Amino acid sequence: MTRRNLLLAGPALALASLLRLPAAAARDPRGLWFDPMQLPSYSGRLDRWISTPAGEVDRGLFREGTQFVFPPTEADALMAAFTRGSSIAVWGIRARSAPVVTMLAWGRSDSDTASFVERPAWFTDARPGSQRLTLSGRIQAPLLTPQGESMGVILAEGGSIRLTVAQHKALGGLLAVGESVVAEGLGTRRGELAAIDAQRLGKDQTSLEGLVEPPT
Repeated sequence: MTRRNLLLAGPALALASLLRLPAAAARDPRGLWFDPMQLPSYSGRLDRWISTPAGEVDRGLFREGTQFVFPPTEADALMAAFTRGSSIAVWGIRARSAPVVTMLAWGRSDSDTASFVERPAWFTDARPGSQRLTLSGRIQAPLLTPQGESMGVILAEGGSIRLTVAQHKALGGLLAVGESVVAEGLGTRRGELAAIDAQRLGKDQTSLEGLVEPPT
């Protein structure tokens, strides 16, 4: 993945306040005082789209490993423009500790005319799935929050298993990259896309155990 840093001092100092937008800005994020294309751009080739347990696509994964998060309202346009292996560039805010970017604009390259995200991902509420599913496979990468915390896993065979951040921390090495995992829970399967909120998890079908939220 290549990175083209166009970050300016003014927008950088104001990013902390961006998550506490006034009501008017929340209704029309394109009316914000800064230009998202002044933010860093991150480019690579698309490995796959990733859906939520509710069946909405809300992120993509570069072959180079970085995840980019966007609101499901952007999914149709992105999926029409890019297929697996396509080059894509996104502008946005990268987590300090992990390779995940909250997308604010996107294009075919970092010199392309950008399409702006109308309603960034931090306005999106997570919704649960309704089908009881079992997903299994080898762990390709952790599923990351926009802040860079692990909240589940992406499977090499396709699909994703979602957990809370606390559950992921408690499971430790069981969720290491390359390990095999099986999980049951409520989710949605739509073609090649599948995701669940895990309720039971183990290394294989015989070791499935119920998940609880660890005490804080």
